[in-house]
Amino acid sequence: MRYLNYCLLFIAPLLLSSRRDKPAKLHLERSGILRHIPEPSDVVYDKDSGHYFIVSDHGILFECDTNGTILRKAAKEGMDFEGVEVKDGYVYVSDEKPRRVYKYSKDKLELEKVYTVSFSGAMNKAFESITYNYSKNCFVMVSQQPAVIYEYDDNFQVLNKYPFPGARDISAARWYNGSFYLLSNKDNTLYLCDASTYEVKKTYKLNIINPEGLAFDAGGRVIVTSDDMQSIYLFNSLPN
Repeated sequence: MRYLNYCLLFIAPLLLSSRRDKPAKLHLERSGILRHIPEPSDVVYDKDSGHYFIVSDHGILFECDTNGTILRKAAKEGMDFEGVEVKDGYVYVSDEKPRRVYKYSKDKLELEKVYTVSFSGAMNKAFESITYNYSKNCFVMVSQQPAVIYEYDDNFQVLNKYPFPGARDISAARWYNGSFYLLSNKDNTLYLCDASTYEVKKTYKLNIINPEGLAFDAGGRVIVTSDDMQSIYLFNSLPN
């Protein structure tokens, strides 16, 4: 009996930890087809206009309303747009294959500057994301495979990097409301992380095909794009 009690002292915490770490599921509220946006690879919500900025694998930047209707398209195109962020009147876009970041003016969608970022991995396994980490005042891009988190200054010079071994790949990243979120296409999982250390705090399962882009709207609802399905999905706000 003493042996049994002794074992339970060690087993019980493991069982509780397993229950606590079980991924939560998000509830899909609605979805739509982005008919005129080929392979939408990322999305960001602009709180000033209430619109989405969406980038395409075909190297095109779009501004859309919340129904996915195209309002504007940037004239300057790239090669393989994978990530998009809005900050201080500008739209930043990561172009994976040539390892570039494009800086567009938000009001005119005109290209103002191009930055070159280095990555020594495979051509199509580089940066699938771009976001600004307001908790650390730096830009962040995450390599797809292997998943490594890179922090950059405003001129896209590397400040720090952090391996992220908990996922098979990373397809999107987004800072929101004091936390940092990473999306894995292969794992169909959204990771809520500490915005300073990138330690995983909680996970959420997504029951959709090929989740690629990630954003949060004004109400905290989760927005995901799928390039293979050419679709945009709106989920409920994250449960506590």
